[in-house]
Amino acid sequence: MQSVITDLSRLIDCNENESIAFKNILRLKTIKKNEHLLVEGDFCNFGLFIAEGCIRYYYLVDGVESTGNFFFENDWYADFESFLYGKPSLQNIEALEDCELYLVYKSDFEKLVSEYPVFNSFLRIMMERTIKGLTGRNMAMSLLSHEERYLRFVKYCPKVVERVSLKHIASYLGIQPESLSRIRTRITLNSKS
Repeated sequence: MQSVITDLSRLIDCNENESIAFKNILRLKTIKKNEHLLVEGDFCNFGLFIAEGCIRYYYLVDGVESTGNFFFENDWYADFESFLYGKPSLQNIEALEDCELYLVYKSDFEKLVSEYPVFNSFLRIMMERTIKGLTGRNMAMSLLSHEERYLRFVKYCPKVVERVSLKHIASYLGIQPESLSRIRTRITLNSKS
């Protein structure tokens, strides 16, 4: 639990009482690899912090999985549209490894914010990070070739390449797994030339 508070203190300036109040709303949850924490159509009434493991969120488009992003230790995540507006989620959240998570439920967070307004800053920072990530991904998907997307991904997300299957990476990059294999082979051959 200390890793949550340490990361929180990097994001916002909170005093000891505020940190204790935040600790008190954290709920530990463990999930196994391939288990889902959220399924499309359910309500995302929680935010999460990953203490151990890796998750991804994805959409089902005509029965095909389209990965939105990956999250690892010390990452925070929530489906903000569902969380903030009470809409059924369009996302699925799946563990790619056994995970230890800390959940913060919306009702508890709202009570916390009413008592300690500093946590409004935390929510704003999380939303800003989400927007920045989505903007960068949209730019890459719109402007870069498949190979350029992969090279950018390897440069900025080496942890993902080491820990996530090729099929999930291909799904994230909007590339068929076979095409991504060919790209990787071509890059390897070119680097040896």
